[in-house]
Amino acid sequence: MQYQSEKSPAGTPVRSSGANATATAVSQLQQIHQAICDTAARPLELAIAMNAGAYTNQEFYDWEVEHILKTQWLCVGHVSQVPNIGDYVNFDLLEEPMMMVRNHDQQVQVLSRICPHRAMDLMPPDFGAPTTGNRKSFLCPYHRWSFGLEGQMLGAPEMQNSPLCQTEGVKLHTFRTELWEGFVFVTFDPDLEPIATHYAGLTPHLKRWHMDELEVVADIQWDCQFNWKVLVENFMEGYHHMGSHHKTLEPMLPASGTWTEPETPNYIVCHLPLAKHLIDKFESGESLNTFIPSPDLLKSDNHEYTVYLGEPYFLLFIGADRVYWYFLQPEGPGKMTLRTMLLVRPESREIPEFETKLNREIDALKEFHLEDMEMCTSVQRGLNSTAYQPGPLSHLEMPIWQFHRYLARQVAKHTD
Repeated sequence: MQYQSEKSPAGTPVRSSGANATATAVSQLQQIHQAICDTAARPLELAIAMNAGAYTNQEFYDWEVEHILKTQWLCVGHVSQVPNIGDYVNFDLLEEPMMMVRNHDQQVQVLSRICPHRAMDLMPPDFGAPTTGNRKSFLCPYHRWSFGLEGQMLGAPEMQNSPLCQTEGVKLHTFRTELWEGFVFVTFDPDLEPIATHYAGLTPHLKRWHMDELEVVADIQWDCQFNWKVLVENFMEGYHHMGSHHKTLEPMLPASGTWTEPETPNYIVCHLPLAKHLIDKFESGESLNTFIPSPDLLKSDNHEYTVYLGEPYFLLFIGADRVYWYFLQPEGPGKMTLRTMLLVRPESREIPEFETKLNREIDALKEFHLEDMEMCTSVQRGLNSTAYQPGPLSHLEMPIWQFHRYLARQVAKHTD
């Protein structure tokens, strides 16, 4: 791609606040775009980290929300979270108050929580509204307008004199929603290809786990002071196990054994083989599983964990007996909410001392997540330093290189 403005070298940090003049902000945005493309154009052996502005610059964050995130499929839930008619889950995504609902037709859809009357949130978190539950209808607390599970208006007090209120057009907005492998996705783009087409190449990797049959058994929320891409990059490489997780994950999933599959257009796959002594235990007949694994797994599935990135940020961390799903909710260049969910087969609830074993796994999950939170928060502070210059990447960080190339393709697509 070509830019008319002065180009910033790929290794030169570009930072700004949103208070700069428009001409300066546009120039800085173009420089960040160019830096991303320059970085991604490097071969793997010469790969470097990405320009700091991609993580810290408000103008770039606003641009990527509109031109990348809102033009892609974003995972917001799993069907097991709303098993019954009237079940709902509230969440905010890119400043949009939303709710995932199972309607009377047993369909899962994502509705806006914003009342079409005067923009009141139907269940504002600041009012103490529960984030999950079951309802026959949704009532606006402002003027008591009510809406059905499909978003249709059921009633509006003292509105009989308004012919505008007697039409079917007064309803909650429905976001474009599609299901794939049991996960619920939304997009702001009405013309985007179906999710099944978008992730067609990823389906064979996951079908053995029958993810539409799994249940969410844990949901842990983290308030994060770092950019969403910092989390994605940390998640996708096992190189940091020898540092951040040298006491937790490294003995189980050693960094040196991790490897990444060749580049594909819409997803990234990184394999994390178990340590040899654990594979030997499995081969000798000892079970390494806490929960019930899928009956269709290959023998090799028991020898490793695998991490998947469905671009832009659908993150899965998969073992033989479990799936961890990471729900990212970006809130600014240096802020996001992360919800980490553990999914297992429903028959796992029948194993002896299930709750005790589940709590033990949740404690372990929290332990290595706290390690990640500390590292990612520190990285974000470092990205704001004037001393930072992007350094070379290890071959074990191939997923980061692939992710940067995805971002560069998006930049080229939306700026040419």
